[in-house]
This record gives sequence, structure tokens and C-alpha cells, in this order.
Amino acid sequence: MLKFFFRPIFLNYPYQNNDAKGNFDLKITAEQLIFQFTNDIVKVFPEFVSLPHKFKLNFSKRILNFLKQYQFVPREEVNLSNGNKVAIAASYVKLTLGYSTYLINSFDKIIVYPTAKYFPHLNETHSGHFNPKLKSIMLALDEFEYDVFNNSDGKDIALHEFAHALCFEMLPVNAKHPNADQFKKYFNRIQKWISVESNFKELQQKAFLRNYASTNNLELISVLIELFFERETDFKKYFPELYLYTGSMIKHPKKNAKT
Repeated sequence: MLKFFFRPIFLNYPYQNNDAKGNFDLKITAEQLIFQFTNDIVKVFPEFVSLPHKFKLNFSKRILNFLKQYQFVPREEVNLSNGNKVAIAASYVKLTLGYSTYLINSFDKIIVYPTAKYFPHLNETHSGHFNPKLKSIMLALDEFEYDVFNNSDGKDIALHEFAHALCFEMLPVNAKHPNADQFKKYFNRIQKWISVESNFKELQQKAFLRNYASTNNLELISVLIELFFERETDFKKYFPELYLYTGSMIKHPKKNAKT
């Protein structure tokens, strides 16, 4: 009898996205998206209006690709409009603007409630929540809209939860995303910076971080990302090194922009 021996072959497969689950019901082009939804995009990304048209097109194409990839799941009769979906997508796109591979696999759906939701199994009430096991991001629409309107208070529930999803995509030892190494590098630099007592004391003295950031390292990163977008001027002025680390972690082009 002939015996065949197979040596295991380990292939380094390129990063690829999971199957698309999007359910956006409009079939439109990037040009049409700009025409119909500029006001919704500007709510979360005011710089959009001053972008050259080719950059507006790129941003809009990314929104459309997001809407094709991820499913929106409305709950409890929430009035979730197409404009809301575009605005939520724009929040993600502005966060990942520095990535050429910007769609990730740590979530595949966005569950939207009208307001904060009590979860009995957690014994907690959330206006935003990332569940890696269910690959879902939960958002309360009223909180999302409030944070978008108050865009300089350092809080943005969509950015916060999307930042959690990025951490779960980038930080595992076997992470395959092409930007995972850079994310880990600056994630570690942030931890090292925070661990310096004088740096931490200055953060406390200026009351720059809200208390929630001290929950754990992942909450710290999400809060820093909120501040990177919402309090850019103060962040650059008082903590330029930490600002640079935060922007470099997500490879964001705005980290080098002049205030």
C-alpha cells in the first residue's frame, strides 16, 4: 500500500474582509451621495465642505463601501433614516481616513436603539456598546445625535465604540490587518506615556480625561480618540506627544495638520 505523507503548509494569506452584510436601501453613486447627504456628513465631519471635490468623492465612496459591508439593525421602532445611517458611516470613515484598508472584521452589524438600553445579562444601561462575540456595535440614536451636535465636549459615542472595534481588530497577537503593527506600536507608547507619573498628574490637573478613561486601557484609547477629534486644539497645545501618538496609532492625516 502506498502511503502519502503531507507536510503542513502555512500560508500567509492577505487580509480580506468578511462577506458583506449591508442593507442600505438606496442604490446611489458617490456623486449622488454628496448631492443628497452632504448635510448629514458635515454634521460629523465639518471639514467635508472645504475638501477638494476628488477628496469628497473618496470620502463618499468609503461611506458607500461601509454601507455595503455592515448591516443596520433598528430596534424598538427607532426612526432610523438613511441620513442617520450615512452620518454613522461618516463617523467611522473619518476615524479610519488614514487607512487604505479601512473596513474591518471585528463587527458586522450596527444595532440602533432610540435611546439608552438596559441589558439584563450585563445589569447595565448603555448608550453605546461593542460586543465582540456578537460582532455588533450598539448605538442609542438620541445620544449619537446629541454628541454630533455638541462636537467639542470630548464625547462621541460612535467614535468611542468604533475605536473599541479597531482595538479588537488590531491588538490580537495574530492580527492580520496591514496596519496592526503600527497600531500596537503606538498603543504601547501611549501606555508608557500614561505610566509616567508627571504626565498622569498633568492630565488630572487639567481635567483633560473624563473619569471613564481610567476604567481600563481600552476605554482610555477610546476616550483619547474622542478627544483627538473633538478637542484637537487643547490636545495639541497641552499634550503634543500624546496627541501625536494617538493620531499615529490610527495613522490619521490630521495629526500633522497645523491648528
